[in-house]
Amino acid sequence: MKKIGIITYHFACNFGAQLQTISTIGFLKRNGYEPIVIHWYPTDVGEAQKKRIPEKQYSCHNIFAEKNMPLTRCCKTENELLQVIDENNLDAIILGSDALFKYLPMNERIVFSARKLRFIDISRSDRCLEGNPFWGSFIPRLKKQIPVAVFSVSSQDAAYTKINKQEYNELRILLERFSYISVRDEWTRQMVYFFLGDLNISVTPDPVFSFNQNNYLPILSRSDLLGRYKLPEKYVLLSFNMRYLQNIYIKKLEAILKSKGYTAIAFPMPEGLKDYGLSYKIGIPLSPLDWYYLIKYASGYIGERMHPILVALHNAVPFFCFDHYGLTEYNIPIVSKLNIPFISKYDKNFIWATSKIYHILSKADLLSNVVSYKNHKKLTPLEVVNRLLTFDLEKAVLFSIKYQKLYEKSMCDILRLF
Repeated sequence: MKKIGIITYHFACNFGAQLQTISTIGFLKRNGYEPIVIHWYPTDVGEAQKKRIPEKQYSCHNIFAEKNMPLTRCCKTENELLQVIDENNLDAIILGSDALFKYLPMNERIVFSARKLRFIDISRSDRCLEGNPFWGSFIPRLKKQIPVAVFSVSSQDAAYTKINKQEYNELRILLERFSYISVRDEWTRQMVYFFLGDLNISVTPDPVFSFNQNNYLPILSRSDLLGRYKLPEKYVLLSFNMRYLQNIYIKKLEAILKSKGYTAIAFPMPEGLKDYGLSYKIGIPLSPLDWYYLIKYASGYIGERMHPILVALHNAVPFFCFDHYGLTEYNIPIVSKLNIPFISKYDKNFIWATSKIYHILSKADLLSNVVSYKNHKKLTPLEVVNRLLTFDLEKAVLFSIKYQKLYEKSMCDILRLF
């Protein structure tokens, strides 16, 4: 049985990040491979998470990974990572999914510190190039050359157009070493094209799209979950972390939902619960598995972030999304400064939307169920609830079937390399 290493945000304090890891593990298991999650977890990444995640939720995510994933010993440096790859005698490696290509350009990460009276580098181990396995920096140092595939990664809204010529050359060399690359959204596809000039990079589904097919953990029943959290039969989850919406807006959503026969439930983010004064709430700590099934069995979801929308979409749960991604737009730069001739094919004023939610919902033809926070004030709570209740379930089902097939095909394309 071939051993396949997985390098991703498996230990992130993020529900979707851990579930996409579980899905990748499950896919490899059911296709006859032995998955091994490489436990790369640098100190600065862990410290950054501890600062923004409540301790009890931070511990919950750590315990979930340690209990449910085939982890290697922890490695914090590239040298330790190379040792772990060698110790486990891996036959191939999959990088992804998730925001592994979230790169911070040099001119954004070198800042002047008034306290230290000098310029400092504010980047984390997972946001730079040197020693960062997400960019495959370890590949030339492998004792045994094995395929390394990148699957469905995102760059979030990485400002790659702001890099200098040295960074461009380094990133191009790193990307050329991968055996396979697919991305999760159009912005990241354009980013890869920017460096490689390859238009054949595929946009592929996040592994969470196939969680139901790949899940090897206990399946939670609706009745058990409703009993455990004391939930009514018809409930709609409201989940927000940004501070764009005021309490009065959320309370109006609650009142309108109640008038329609639904109970509004305040639903947490990993950063904690903002309940906006709602009468019903689910607090933390919350297991990623419970989080998944609470969305799956809901009558609807109103809130932020991509992974809750993916869970709702592929389980045909009505949703309405307030999109906080893509609030920044970037112009393609004047490329003569970098001497990159292929970019001249684009109008330098062309703007690419960076929102991965917008990308997936445009593919699903469900853009009526998302609003950017740029324009959210134009939408009343009543309009939000009406769009939730008139959600096109048939369209969601057909799209989910199509995307699940695309996921299977894309992963099988990778397996053929192994």
